[in-house]
Amino acid sequence: MRAREATAEKHFFDAAQPFFPLGFSVGNRNHGHWDVFAQMCPGKASAWQAAHPEGSTSATDRDRERAFRIRGELGKVIVFDERWDPHRPHPRETLKFRSVLAAMVYIMEELMQEPARS
Repeated sequence: MRAREATAEKHFFDAAQPFFPLGFSVGNRNHGHWDVFAQMCPGKASAWQAAHPEGSTSATDRDRERAFRIRGELGKVIVFDERWDPHRPHPRETLKFRSVLAAMVYIMEELMQEPARS
């Protein structure tokens, strides 16, 4: 069952590319803990429904997800990429930065992409 779901996830993820979340929000949990939320790439709920046709779920495509989490202190800031991507399963390599500002510049570069105008 999980193999069928993994195959469906890759299919629906690939079909949604290129994907642009077109916005994100940042929340501060406490000192040194920041969370970045953005729209999830569509397909996860569709993949689950395709793999479990007899089941039901409250999940929908295009839900919001915690895309990145930032943890640490000045000089030791770590960024965790938590976006849904069936081609890059968790756990993923973390990125290290000297400041939250540098970490946010990286995250903004990842999330602030716009589709090409035709």
